[in-house]
Amino acid sequence: MKTAKIPGYVLLVILFLFISCNTSNKYEETGPYILSQNMMLEDFDIFKAIYESANAGLYKYHTAKEIDSVFSINKNKITPATTYREFYNILWNVIDYTGSCHNELTYPDTLDRQLSKQKIFFPIPLKYIDGELYTNLSYNNIPTGSKILSINNLEANNFIKLVSRYASTDGYNTTGKYAKTGTDWLPFYIYLALGKHDYFEIKYVNGHSYKKEKLNSVTYKEFYTNYNKRYSLSFEKKISKEYSFSIVDSVNTGLLEVHTFGMGGPDTEGHKKYALFLDSVFTVLKDSKIKNLIVDVRGNGGGNDPNDILLYSYLTQRAFRENKSAFTLFQNIPFPEYYISDDADELNEDLKQEHSVFKNKRYYQNNSFNKVWKPKPNAFTDRIILLVDPYVASAGSLFAALVKSDNNSTVIGEETLGGYYGHTGHIPLTYELPHSELLLKFSIVDIEQDVIKTKDEKKGNGIVPDIRVVQSYKDYISNTDTQLNYAVKYIKTNTK
Repeated sequence: MKTAKIPGYVLLVILFLFISCNTSNKYEETGPYILSQNMMLEDFDIFKAIYESANAGLYKYHTAKEIDSVFSINKNKITPATTYREFYNILWNVIDYTGSCHNELTYPDTLDRQLSKQKIFFPIPLKYIDGELYTNLSYNNIPTGSKILSINNLEANNFIKLVSRYASTDGYNTTGKYAKTGTDWLPFYIYLALGKHDYFEIKYVNGHSYKKEKLNSVTYKEFYTNYNKRYSLSFEKKISKEYSFSIVDSVNTGLLEVHTFGMGGPDTEGHKKYALFLDSVFTVLKDSKIKNLIVDVRGNGGGNDPNDILLYSYLTQRAFRENKSAFTLFQNIPFPEYYISDDADELNEDLKQEHSVFKNKRYYQNNSFNKVWKPKPNAFTDRIILLVDPYVASAGSLFAALVKSDNNSTVIGEETLGGYYGHTGHIPLTYELPHSELLLKFSIVDIEQDVIKTKDEKKGNGIVPDIRVVQSYKDYISNTDTQLNYAVKYIKTNTK
């Protein structure tokens, strides 16, 4: 007899519903954030209408039939007994399914502040390493680096799937979701998935000892204090500076680190300083006849145009554009009564200038805003090693995708949360739903990136490395840079 295969999305929803049903409602929100069923239904309909009218990436990874089904399934979950947190999760089920790293749904500030002061949060930072979850701080009797087996009787693999779903990534990417459980968003992710708790029961193993510890819940401020003492902080600081350049003498290789593109737009002093820096770096590389260059963009979550494209113009040998196409669904912001910024008139005018080519019910970017770039005269033409990790997104992943498209590059690291073939980005909008006051944020320009089609890159992937290298547990404990060390060894091994 054949057994029907249940899709992973359905299994996750079943698990989530099981947890929700076993979480006490006595701790749910009180005061003005108790919503009637009709209020939630109205907010859901407004949310759906906004997404269908303004979100150009709504059908990027799924058909209209699939998206309509997800809307319908989740709307039917709204009942008179639905709590505020459960309503959030109903909306998030749809948002997460659409797959964009720029999607956000946040609590109103007043409720966020109210919750932050309550002792309801998980107390310690965690670290996800290649399928396993570890403690990232010595806390009470639990040593740093202890392997988590379960939290509140949830096995670690189920816990990580439930909690990581609140991290936004492009397409079907999961590496970014899992990695983001190591950020200061962790306690809110846990709260959203599991509700409020007075304590957390941790089963863990350290060495050969299997143990259990009961940890009292803390305020968010207390968690954040612990987070700033996390064991991995010293390593993370090494790869968090904006940009720098050095020579790795042992292999006569340039090391260019650019961990953000947020230096400012083209007219800012930050951009001008960065542009001068790049020109000087590539002049040194050319004059010194250096044949290998490691470009480290780990942690680069994006930033301002044209910082990403400018760097790529020093690394490529081809003429290129920022994108093959870019479109939005409107020239005037839909549902302005729920749009909370005061720039609507200015934004509408900008959209009419930049996205002026109307076809197939879409407003495409005109070419005057998407110029052809040519390689810089001192562009690097030899071997490039690109280091990436799950945090690379938006302009960071666009840049990484362009570099991967060139024949002289080798990508080392982990798949990025930002997409290879495209993403929905450029211009963010924020709406406030009228009854719940939930803040709905997403970007409105669907972008097809100027990259080549490769066998290893499927629709919905991030930038998949040519050589997958993940920090090992041993290297985590010793704060060793596994990926950079591998890149140096790779150059040594593959240099004649």
